[in-house]
Amino acid sequence: MPLTPRLAALLLPSMLAAGLVFAQSDTPPPAALPVTPAASAASAPEAALPASAPEPAASAPVAPVVPPPSCGALTTRANAADLRAATALAQNKPLEEQVRLYDEALSLWTQAANTCDGRARERANRNLADTLGQREQLAERLAAGSQCETAHRDAAALGELATQALSESRWDQAALLFRKAENGWDLATEVCTGVQQTVATKRRDEAEVDAHNAEFCAPMFDRARSFWQKFRSAQAGLAPDERQRQSQISETLWREAANQCRNEASTTARNTAQTLARERGTPWVATQPPAPPPGTMVAAAPRAAPARPAPAPAASNPLAATAKPASVPTPTAPTGATAATTVASSGTPVAGAAATAAAQALSKAPALAEKTEPRAEPKAEPLPAAATAAQEVDLKSGNAHFKGLFVREGAGNLLTGKGRIAWDNGDSYEGELLRGERHGQGEFKWASGQQYKGQWVNDRASGQGEMRFANGNVFKGAIADGQPQGEGEMQYASGDKYKGTMHQGLPEGLGTYLWKSGQRYEGQWVNDKPNGRGKLRFANGNYYEGQVQNGLPHGTGKLQFASGDVYEGEFKLGQPDGQGTYVWKHGDKYIGRWIAGLKEGLGAFLWSNGDRWEGVFKNDDRSEDGKLIRHGTQ
Repeated sequence: MPLTPRLAALLLPSMLAAGLVFAQSDTPPPAALPVTPAASAASAPEAALPASAPEPAASAPVAPVVPPPSCGALTTRANAADLRAATALAQNKPLEEQVRLYDEALSLWTQAANTCDGRARERANRNLADTLGQREQLAERLAAGSQCETAHRDAAALGELATQALSESRWDQAALLFRKAENGWDLATEVCTGVQQTVATKRRDEAEVDAHNAEFCAPMFDRARSFWQKFRSAQAGLAPDERQRQSQISETLWREAANQCRNEASTTARNTAQTLARERGTPWVATQPPAPPPGTMVAAAPRAAPARPAPAPAASNPLAATAKPASVPTPTAPTGATAATTVASSGTPVAGAAATAAAQALSKAPALAEKTEPRAEPKAEPLPAAATAAQEVDLKSGNAHFKGLFVREGAGNLLTGKGRIAWDNGDSYEGELLRGERHGQGEFKWASGQQYKGQWVNDRASGQGEMRFANGNVFKGAIADGQPQGEGEMQYASGDKYKGTMHQGLPEGLGTYLWKSGQRYEGQWVNDKPNGRGKLRFANGNYYEGQVQNGLPHGTGKLQFASGDVYEGEFKLGQPDGQGTYVWKHGDKYIGRWIAGLKEGLGAFLWSNGDRWEGVFKNDDRSEDGKLIRHGTQ
């Protein structure tokens, strides 16, 4: 790597102080390498060996000539210098000491780059570029001044103390320390400039969220998690009624935590609550845990966060849309039914699972209502005697109020006609009745705010209809026994949309999911997850077609990048894995084995100029077990 003006400006003081002399090589730098999707691409063909050093002068030496350090010796010394510099950075040593150590590493890597050849030179150049980047960051910190550096150091130390207190469940002390760290970072934004000011602003905002979560979120999150874990371990041995009750309590606690938490903590709490609702299969009813026995020592109730004005929306990053991902992208899971972002708490996004959790639970409500609501067979007040024509009815029977035009049928005086039934709990039905049952067209409104309007058969919501859930989701299509079943369309309050077949309230069969971000999946669904063959179009312009498992490319398929690169072959959990071919836009190509997105095993790298390398790849790069074949030779 030639000594560039930028590198020379950084190194010149330390070079002069150490008496170092750099021999510039006439050998041109190696050819630019293609970029792989996960890490660095295979190296370019080895450059030719540098010319031999000139013969020394003919004069008799005064002392024995000491040969210059070898490539291996310089590389070893440079690696050791890198380690010393990185350790000083990690230990937050004084800035001047860090700068000195990085200058030593830069000097040694520069000598290695000018002494070594082939692959060793490429390695030295890569390390030199990395070390130079870190040295430039230190230069920016030096330029910001000692006052800025001190502010950064003090604020970071307060943040570490707060994190330690949080890990020990000392909520109040953690909140206090995070607020002090926030103040420290705020001071840094005033005394720093440039990149250091930007870093301080970001850390200040993070500390503000951490302080809020430590004070208001952490106690409630810990309370919900403790109850949930006990319920999980004991639920198999609970009676059905008690299992339902404890599930309702657990969901209530998680919902309360979600309302008090911010960012990832809120998302995790909300997703856990949705999972409980889906597993239980009945609507959520706020249920608090039982009060402890008299005399029991209990912790103080968690405090609720004060109301805050909504923050202004963050400015979008104009570069984000054009940045190419470093690895094969993983499709984002659909946004949940209560506008919670799906997190892969297990490490794998689950497309659509949270998004339909409430739909699955609430769609069972008509069947549940049948068990708790009175049938249209009044007992407290007998209906009028038989009549041949519809007549006005306005009466109270039990906890239901009937009003409308009805006729009586059969010995039980069952009502047939159109009217309205209102229950004391706030639920209501308006529509057609046949012999005392909801049958025909009708609309049911729950006190919670959810609604169903459409066809009824034998007191069940069945046929074509529209379900509006309390969280803002809307389903239009086929309903069977109170659940989305068959063809339909689910419009989520988040802006996402699913259109296709449903089974017991979940996507099943062929369907298309469109995210608000513009990402789209079209293909087969099994148990609420993309499974089978399908097409994924990512928001960044990448396009995948092939086999999918749980929302991830898995099996054989083809991924076309927006940049023009193409990978075709085997995938495993979203990464190239197995036999596959990657073709770069400029014509370079790799054919061979992949493991977890990296070239690994037998393969061949073909450059666009006709050169190729065949052999064994290790960790995304060529190993010593292979050969370079120039174009036109065998």
